[in-house]
Amino acid sequence: MDQRVEIQTLIATEDHELAYMRGTGNRLVVSLGGVGTKPEEMPPYEFVGTASQGGKNHVILVTERARTWMNSPDLPEAIVKEIETVVAREAIDEVVALGNSMGGFMALVLPTLTRVDTVVALSPQFSMHPNVVPEETRWQKWRRRFPTYRFRQVPAPQDGTRYLVLHGDTPEERIHWARFPLAPQTFNHFILRGQSHDLVGKLKKIDIMGPLLQRAMDAKTRQVRRLLEGHFTVLRREDLPKAEQTAPIYPATLGQETADDKV
Repeated sequence: MDQRVEIQTLIATEDHELAYMRGTGNRLVVSLGGVGTKPEEMPPYEFVGTASQGGKNHVILVTERARTWMNSPDLPEAIVKEIETVVAREAIDEVVALGNSMGGFMALVLPTLTRVDTVVALSPQFSMHPNVVPEETRWQKWRRRFPTYRFRQVPAPQDGTRYLVLHGDTPEERIHWARFPLAPQTFNHFILRGQSHDLVGKLKKIDIMGPLLQRAMDAKTRQVRRLLEGHFTVLRREDLPKAEQTAPIYPATLGQETADDKV
């Protein structure tokens, strides 16, 4: 990341923080943070350098101590207000929402609240509601504290928004991606064989995280797929065998949260 790009705090409460990085171009990237690894602390901002592209993009960074998957009574409105302020002030031509896991879920919700041209979601949950995903037992300590379910599950794709969604194919991940609807051509949903929820960690390990996200933010889906295919077996969600097209019922212990659970 260009170290000269200043991170300016916009909002700082006990529950969430929003920050802004000014860019030189006409794109705004909204980077939505995940759960993190230290439950008693505010999670760190994510994808800071990649989102900024060395100061080219305007960036709004979001993190939430309460980890509500966008179900906070105040957070969605705060994010929308800051997005719309930057879009108007900076004559923004394109808005990108980017996130991993919880942040990916939030990125998928955001187009229902305000203008978003491109969504990039890595390992997002389809839902955290126990009636929708009864097999999911990870992140229970956060789910039990939700004030309410404003967003019960991932919304239907929005007209005018392009989507790129990546998942691994482990049983825990299939709980979520198998519930995603088969969507129009603007919704590009890829499953990576042999990969787990820590897909971001693997992408970083093989040193393609930055190039992949840059192509994804540019909506260069074919280039994203070619880059992934250099390292993984990649299938479109709709091309999976029919036996994998629905979410099976797993034992209740599958995906049980551990001390090492993270996103």
